[in-house]
Amino acid sequence: MWVELEHSKKSVRRAGDYLIADEDFNVDKFLENYYILENWRGSHAYPMKSMLGYFRNKALEVDSNALVVQRLKRTPSIFAKLRREQGMKLDRIEDLGGCRIIVANKKEVYAVKNAIIDGRTRNILRRERDYIKTPKQSGYRGIHLVYQYNGAKLKFKTHKIELQIRSKVQHSWATAVEVVGAFTGQALKASSGRDSWLNFFKSASTAFEDIENKALAKNAQSKERLDLIKYINRLGVISRLKAFAVSTRHLGKRIDNKDGYYLLTLEIDKSNIKISRYSKDQLDIASKDYSDKETEFKENTDKDVVLVAASSIHNLKKAYPNYFADTTEFTRQLSRIIEANNAINSDS
Repeated sequence: MWVELEHSKKSVRRAGDYLIADEDFNVDKFLENYYILENWRGSHAYPMKSMLGYFRNKALEVDSNALVVQRLKRTPSIFAKLRREQGMKLDRIEDLGGCRIIVANKKEVYAVKNAIIDGRTRNILRRERDYIKTPKQSGYRGIHLVYQYNGAKLKFKTHKIELQIRSKVQHSWATAVEVVGAFTGQALKASSGRDSWLNFFKSASTAFEDIENKALAKNAQSKERLDLIKYINRLGVISRLKAFAVSTRHLGKRIDNKDGYYLLTLEIDKSNIKISRYSKDQLDIASKDYSDKETEFKENTDKDVVLVAASSIHNLKKAYPNYFADTTEFTRQLSRIIEANNAINSDS
């Protein structure tokens, strides 16, 4: 049974305003408004799931190995967005429900985007953002599309779902940002944190674009590339990322590979991850457990929790490597960059 919105949009907006307000804490009032937020977020599960099939079909037409997954936005991320973005309101957040497509390269990112936009769907494209041509301040690159549900279930007509489309290289960069942010207690994803890390990731983004454009050697001696090498050495980036690696030996042993929902609890202080699996018809139970975990870890920065859906634990780890501290692809690309610069220096 799908969660339906039980409150007016005005109530949702007021709940968001209250939850981030600096007022004297009242347990009953907090729980009342938290429930409204939880219900509003949960009501995005159906429109998100209904769009996922269309997105997946279009992605697989372009790349038969494309990874396509979905997730509901975490409560800490919702609070952070409400506080960070001036004028943002809970009822206007467009990525409470999010789908993600990861394909082989930048060319396929645009091919998938075009296939989805040009394809036949009743859902309405409300917004398109090209963060490849115009990267975010942090250096983030990818394509974002926002669709409004326009299917048969009228109760979801106003719900919006965000689709992110990234190449593997772009995804590896975004993953590393989240991993370092989680383990160092910085909001790097929101361009907040120590300048050294922010500058490192911004320079890395430019170098990763060179990888996509096959221009590693051409730009090896550019100022940004030389700055990147300095940051890699000064911060000990590669050794740090290896130290963040989370043991996942138990994955696949205790959880089968059927469709379902996965509740991930990342124990940053112990470099460990715990996974609970729920069947497709247990979304209500999964959502409740998710909310309980979020409440339990509300003041604990050493714990991070998320509820995601994926076709298998194998795809889950590939699509959400930040929750497994898996920066293998990112460090591999960094090594390529270092090797390209070393090759130029040895020839000169």
